[in-house]
Amino acid sequence: MLRALARAFPVLAMACMAAGAHAHGFGQRFDLPLPLWLWLTGAGATIVLTFVALALFARQRDFGTAFLRSMDLLRFSPLRRVAHPLAIVLRTISCVLFVLTLAAGFFGNPDAYANLIVTMVWVLWWVGMAFFCALVGDLWEVVNPLPAMYRAAVRLIGCRESLGWAYPARLGAWPAVALFFVFAWVELVWQDKDVPRAIATALLAYSALSWGGMLLFGVETWRSQADAFAMVFRVLGRFAPFELRSSTPAERARLRLRPYAAGLLASERVSNSMAAFVLLMLATVTFDGFHETPLMDRIGTAAQTSRPVAETLFALSSATGLDETQWLNTVVLLLFPFVFVLIFRGVGAWMLRLAGHARSEGSADADLNAMVWSLVPIAVAYHLAHYVSLLLTTGQFIIPLASDPFGWGWNLFGTRGRAVDLGIVSPAVYWYAAVALIVVGHVLAVIVAHIEAARRFVSHRAALLSQLPMLALMVAYTSLSLWIMAQPIVG
Repeated sequence: MLRALARAFPVLAMACMAAGAHAHGFGQRFDLPLPLWLWLTGAGATIVLTFVALALFARQRDFGTAFLRSMDLLRFSPLRRVAHPLAIVLRTISCVLFVLTLAAGFFGNPDAYANLIVTMVWVLWWVGMAFFCALVGDLWEVVNPLPAMYRAAVRLIGCRESLGWAYPARLGAWPAVALFFVFAWVELVWQDKDVPRAIATALLAYSALSWGGMLLFGVETWRSQADAFAMVFRVLGRFAPFELRSSTPAERARLRLRPYAAGLLASERVSNSMAAFVLLMLATVTFDGFHETPLMDRIGTAAQTSRPVAETLFALSSATGLDETQWLNTVVLLLFPFVFVLIFRGVGAWMLRLAGHARSEGSADADLNAMVWSLVPIAVAYHLAHYVSLLLTTGQFIIPLASDPFGWGWNLFGTRGRAVDLGIVSPAVYWYAAVALIVVGHVLAVIVAHIEAARRFVSHRAALLSQLPMLALMVAYTSLSLWIMAQPIVG
């Protein structure tokens, strides 16, 4: 419900601003400042020109050396003295907010607009935390309440932190992949995602699963392998300029300053499951935009008018209680990551074929999986472009909710009657910002891919040839992203 309001905002505002225009879903039509094909051409040309510039002026294999430089900020004593107490304060606040959010979900007003949990989970946490992790650093690594509460409970009870079970190596990050897909389904398909008690139940279930995993395998093992949210924020944090790591029994705290996207060029091996996780992130955020387009509406209409498909959907609906629309969206959501993996593997095979035998030491899978990090700037850019209006408009609900988190009529801070300003961002600014974010993200992706290829292949020519398929993929995805972003306007 809150998400629908934020998505409708650009169209509503455009309809008010533009005379004689057509906006999707409102019986009116709105024209972009320039034809869409010009935006697509310009964005694609920018990416190609970036590749050409890298080909001409970045011939050295150590081109990425300067890009990988970082500064240890904890060597400065004032920061070192403040870091640990600040982390404790932030973690404590996070735990309090977690408990408050759960309590509001279970005991507060069932109206989504009047209950803290809906805005807190879908806007401030999922969107706001993702923005912060991508643009600043992985704050979730520091403030995640689940390990903090688990360790506090262990100390209170006086038992061992873990049973010490060995985590099966063959599982890799696949548990996180599965859990993130379930989360994506809840966010994008489940009709109860705006029901406070349902959200609280899902949140508590995930917490219980996480605490059970920490008990069996250890806190750090679970967080690094199976915690979907720790992993997604860690992936986004690799893009950020600050590397944040809280201290663990095996590792000291870290706070380093580096260029944007430098963290994507780490040298560790990328497993198949980790590559699948990154592709799943990209696929689900793309589906989020696609499933609101006129094309998806037409797919739904075609499914309902096809007798075999309609009968299958009806049978599934009757057996599970989920309606036909939820089942159709589930099927399409399942298809998206498979399509993304197939395209990535196909492009990778083409890439390795063009490079021939000019690879450095390492398997073909290792070379291909390492290239998945070059897709993270694209995921970051599309996430920012897709959700910025949600954060800036619907995020304002937190102001009245801070005074009345349970929806019981409180006015703790005098902000309960604060109105939400839907016009805080004009549709034109939203569109230009979205285009800029998507193009900049793809340009950074080209740079990361080029540096990674230069490290993986023994000759400059092989590195360039290997990048041609990836370049084509990035241009195509840029066009798809802009087309999806334009659909509420031109659809």
